[in-house]
Amino acid sequence: MTLRSSFVTLIGAVALAGCSAAPAQDQVEDNGSSTTSDRATAILNAGVSAQLGGAKFLLDPLYDNHFGSLAEMDDALIEAIIAGVPPYEDVDAVLVSHAHGDHFSPEYFNRLMAAQSDVQIIAPEQAIADMREHELWQAGFAERITSIELRNGETSERISIAGSTVEAIRTPHAGWPERHADVHNVTYRVTGPSGTRIMHMGDADPAAQHFAANTRFFGRARTNLVVVPFWFFREDDVSILIDRTLNAQEAVGVHVPAQTPGWLAESEWRYFTRVGQEVEIAPAAN
Repeated sequence: MTLRSSFVTLIGAVALAGCSAAPAQDQVEDNGSSTTSDRATAILNAGVSAQLGGAKFLLDPLYDNHFGSLAEMDDALIEAIIAGVPPYEDVDAVLVSHAHGDHFSPEYFNRLMAAQSDVQIIAPEQAIADMREHELWQAGFAERITSIELRNGETSERISIAGSTVEAIRTPHAGWPERHADVHNVTYRVTGPSGTRIMHMGDADPAAQHFAANTRFFGRARTNLVVVPFWFFREDDVSILIDRTLNAQEAVGVHVPAQTPGWLAESEWRYFTRVGQEVEIAPAAN
């Protein structure tokens, strides 16, 4: 199934409550046995497992290119995700932000689809096209795939999975328009059965103009936790960007190089660097 867009009207910025102080990195825990029902757990690079009550989603969990600066996935981790063994069991859907090799692998995703007959995939058409061209593609996979085609700033129809709602908006890839202007980077907002929301931004460009132009999408639902590429934290007024423009209560950074930049290590922002780190997705403040 291919979801096309419902265009988002350009309107002014939404004014929300002021930002609280950013949480410290030491509040990101290494915890493989949390009892918290709503949580986000690090895989590697931009990969995150989101447990939202009775629903589980993996976002950008498998990749095959670390470009010499990112953490490399070892075989044990790759095989565990593909086979769906703990803690990657009972996954309802896997979401892909874009088709770059540090977020996605057509080989691994075809293998995952073959190994787990109930898993669904939601991804940009560019990624699905790469899967179809790979030798491991099976025609039957198409029944469990939602392919998204959007222009920058457009949103998809809402997708219902496992008592949850998945929304997608295309947000320009970092470096736009000089670099990667043709890459379909998709931001996902997932609302779980209890109403808890997580948003994953892939490799979104942090310029506020991309998001201020889509205040209808971001403003209509408060996100409990937004997962952003770490470079967002270098932006001026990033707290305002997260709290007011993206309408998110808390943030955690991903896509951190294997050698954590000094400025990030010295910051007050939380970020993932190791498999199994997790943060609780706290209820939205009144």
